[in-house]
Amino acid sequence: MDIVYVAYNSEKWTDRCFSSLLNSDYDLKNVNIYVVDNASTDHTVENLYRAKEKLKDQVRNFEIIESEKNLGFGRGNNLGFQKGSSDIVCFFNIDTEVLSSTLSELMKAVEQSDSDTAMWEIRQFPYEHPKIYDPLTQEALWSSGAAFAIRREVYEKLGGFDEKIFMYGEDVDLSWRLRSFGYKIRYVPRSVIMHYSYEEAGVVKPNQHVFGVINNLMLRYRFGGLKDILKGHLKFWFLMGVPSAFPHSKRMLLREYARHFVNIPHFHSAKTHGKCREFTPQFRMWDYSQNREGGYYVNELPEENPRVSVIVRTCGRPSVLRETLISLRNQTYSNIEIVVVEDGADVSGKMIKEEFSDLNIVYFATGEKAGRSKAGNLAMEKASGKYLNFLDDDDLFFADHVEVLVSQLVKGENRAAYAFAFETPVEIRSREPYEYTVKQYKEVHKHEFDKVVLCHHNYIPIQSIMFEKSLFLEYGGLDESLDALEDWDLWVRYSLHTDFTCVKKTTSIYRVPHNRKINADRQKALDEALVIVRNKHKGYIQTVSVYDLAMMYEKRHSFLPR
Repeated sequence: MDIVYVAYNSEKWTDRCFSSLLNSDYDLKNVNIYVVDNASTDHTVENLYRAKEKLKDQVRNFEIIESEKNLGFGRGNNLGFQKGSSDIVCFFNIDTEVLSSTLSELMKAVEQSDSDTAMWEIRQFPYEHPKIYDPLTQEALWSSGAAFAIRREVYEKLGGFDEKIFMYGEDVDLSWRLRSFGYKIRYVPRSVIMHYSYEEAGVVKPNQHVFGVINNLMLRYRFGGLKDILKGHLKFWFLMGVPSAFPHSKRMLLREYARHFVNIPHFHSAKTHGKCREFTPQFRMWDYSQNREGGYYVNELPEENPRVSVIVRTCGRPSVLRETLISLRNQTYSNIEIVVVEDGADVSGKMIKEEFSDLNIVYFATGEKAGRSKAGNLAMEKASGKYLNFLDDDDLFFADHVEVLVSQLVKGENRAAYAFAFETPVEIRSREPYEYTVKQYKEVHKHEFDKVVLCHHNYIPIQSIMFEKSLFLEYGGLDESLDALEDWDLWVRYSLHTDFTCVKKTTSIYRVPHNRKINADRQKALDEALVIVRNKHKGYIQTVSVYDLAMMYEKRHSFLPR
C-alpha cells in the first residue's frame, strides 16, 4: 500500500498525522509513504523529516518530495503517486489521523471487493460527508479527496487528478471519470479517519465557497449537457443577487468567473471520460448527489458497548428480508443481536441459516398467524439486549444507525433516541427475485422531539427509534388489538415516562408503496386505526411542566420575553 500526502504550511498537523500511524494494527512494513511539500514557508519540512526518522524502522519506505513551488492539490498528489508502485494507493489529507483499525478495515474492504470496484472512500470523523450511498452495496456516487484508496492501474488509466481544477471539485471529477469507465466506488464506513477540516461546525471557507462554485461550472462543461451548463451560469448570477456568504465574496466570485473562461476549451475538448451507460452525473444546485441530513453532526464512537437487539418482523418473503439483513450485516456497531420473528409458517429459516450464519440471529416463526403487534411483542420478550430497535423486513439502516443511537443513549439521560429517516416510494417489478425501483428519497421524517406534536400524529417511523428494553418491561409492548398505528401508540405511551433524544442525522430508510391503489388501501386502514387509537389516547395523561409549556409556546410563536 502507498499513502500519498500533500503538505503546505502544515506544521500544526504533521506530528499528529504521522504519529497516529504508530497505533495502527495494520502491518506498516507493507506501507510506503510519499509526502509532497508544496514549498512550505513554516516548519513543515523540518517536522516531516522528524516524522520520517520516527517511522523509518516501522514502514517500508518514507520519502519526502520538496517542491520549489506550490503545485496545488491535484498536481502534488499526481507527483506523489508517480513515486510509488503498489497496486493500492491511498490519498490522505495532511490534517488527518488514522485510528488503529483504519488501514486494516480499508484493506479488508479492498480484498472483499470485485474487480469492478476501483475506489474506496473512508468515513470521516467528526464530520461525515452527508452524501447518500447505497446501504446494501455501499456503493457511492463520488468520493471525497480527503481520504480514499484507488487501484493504481485505474488511476493511471484516468490520468490522475485533473491539474486544471484548483481547489475543491477535483475529487468529484476523478470519481465521475472513474464511474464513466464503468468502475464503482465503495464507501467503507468501518474504516474511520479523523479529519480536522473544520474547527467548528458550519464554518464558511472563502476558497471552498468560491472555487466550489467555479469548479461546478467546469464539471458541467465536461459531464453535463447544454441545459446543465446554462443552469450553472444562471445559478452563478443568482448568487450575485443574494446576500454575500462572507465579506467580498461576490468580488472574488466575479474575478474567478472571468478567469474560468480560458479553461472552457480544456473541459470541452479533454473528453477523458468513458461512455458507461449506467453513469449519470448529478448536479443538485452546487452539490453532486442528494445528501443525508447531518453534515455537521459530531460523530463519535460509543463510550460503552451494550447489546442492541434489532427486532425484525417478517411474513413469508425471504427475498425481501434478505436486504434488511444485509443492511444489518453492514452495521459499524458490533454488539448486535437480531431477533427475526416470522408471522406464520417457517418460510425464511433456511435462507437465514444458509446466508447469514455470520450474524447473531435468533429466529422463530409463530406457526399460526399472530398479527404484527403480537409478533413484535414475542420478539421483544425474547430479546436479550439492553436496547431495542425495530427494523421491519422492508426497511433499511444506513451503516451507522445503531452506532449513532447507542452513542446518544449511553451518554444521555433519556431512555429513547431517534434519528431522521428517508421515506422512499418503491415500485416493485418482481417479488421473486425481488426487483424494484426507488422513485424518490423524501426527507419528510425530520421533526425534533415535541410531545404535543407526537400526541397529534406520528412523526417517528418505527425503525428510526431505539429504546431501553426496561420501557417494554415496565410499561408493556404493542397493543395486540391494533394492526396499524401500533408503533405510534407505543411511542406516545413511552413518552409519558421519558423524553426522546432527537439526533439530527438521517440514518435509515422507510419504504412505502409507490402504487396508488396500494397506497389508497393503506391509507384507509390507517384512517380506521386512527379512530381507535384516538379513543384509546383519551385515557393517557401526559404530564408537562410549566417550563416545558412555556418553551413550546415560544417555539410556536417565536416569542421571546423581554
